Amino acid sequence: MQRKRKAILFVAVVLFGLFVLWGLGFTQEKTRRGVPDGFFEDFDVKGRKAVFAYSSEGNVGIYISDIEGKNVKLLTEAGKDENVHHPVFSPDGKTVLYLATPKNREEMRSALYLINTDGSGKRKLYSPDSLITEAVFAPDGKTIYMLKAETFKNYSPIARQDAHDFDIYSLPVSGGEPKRITQLKDYMLQSLSVSPDGKDIYVTKSDNRNSKTAEDIFAEKHKIFRIPLTHPEKLEAVTTKGITEDIFNISVSPDNRWIAFNTIVNPHPGKNEVFQYELHVMDRKTGEVRRLTYLKKYTGAAVFDEQSKWIYFMVDQKFGRGQPVYEWYRATIDGEEVERIAVVVTSQGK
Repeated sequence: MQRKRKAILFVAVVLFGLFVLWGLGFTQEKTRRGVPDGFFEDFDVKGRKAVFAYSSEGNVGIYISDIEGKNVKLLTEAGKDENVHHPVFSPDGKTVLYLATPKNREEMRSALYLINTDGSGKRKLYSPDSLITEAVFAPDGKTIYMLKAETFKNYSPIARQDAHDFDIYSLPVSGGEPKRITQLKDYMLQSLSVSPDGKDIYVTKSDNRNSKTAEDIFAEKHKIFRIPLTHPEKLEAVTTKGITEDIFNISVSPDNRWIAFNTIVNPHPGKNEVFQYELHVMDRKTGEVRRLTYLKKYTGAAVFDEQSKWIYFMVDQKFGRGQPVYEWYRATIDGEEVERIAVVVTSQGK
């Protein structure tokens, strides 16, 4: 059955690859081969501070600033032939967790690092011969959850190689061996989030629960899934009213009421157009979904502030039209205010 599914998946990916290349104007593959200058997509905010990855002339570093984008300082730089990315604050805001992976995407290795917010105390926590793509703290600050892929390949001759066979693992901050939480071996897991009470993990993945044919697989949509940590085998799709397209880049608010995400708002772009991903928020009490942005761009990774009043997010101003150029924005939970945050990274920050 697994072999049959992979054969079906091959056909589906071919079709999907052609569809995506058409929608992006055949430019996104070029974007992913290098390390463009500027922001990486993923970042974090905590209290009055922000942490992000930034590249200048191919040199990538983890930087910290205040939440208004001022007083930028370098925390650490990537080693030779590697990138550093996906920085997140510890719950107490005193430590930053980040990933280091090879610039050569085909190398199946990665490392988790911890560093204090003043730049001291850097230490390697875990370094497997597999690819960690995301990692976050548990609310108690004692455990780290991560997405780990066991293979790096392509399922189609027109698709680029990428990480697959994903599962969720936990790792003590004090060190030790990781524990496997799920038994999914999923084609793709993304957007790892932990509920504020520490009871659930949220990810986005293709909803393949009822897929049997190539047509079924091609019609699959990327949805939000909740995974209860007491019974991780009982994952369930989260209902998002009125949303019929793929969902990405989720974030759960600190008060556990809201889930932010982006989704395509123009599923059938016209000639010379690309897909537009806009920021939405779902009220977990009512299930109602509200669109927050109308930027006609790609709104990417999003993070709530500690009061659950503002959502900070990245916007790729050149999505599908060349190298990504991310800019930092924030929006109120009702969408009434959407504003760009100017961040200037200079050599003085080093």
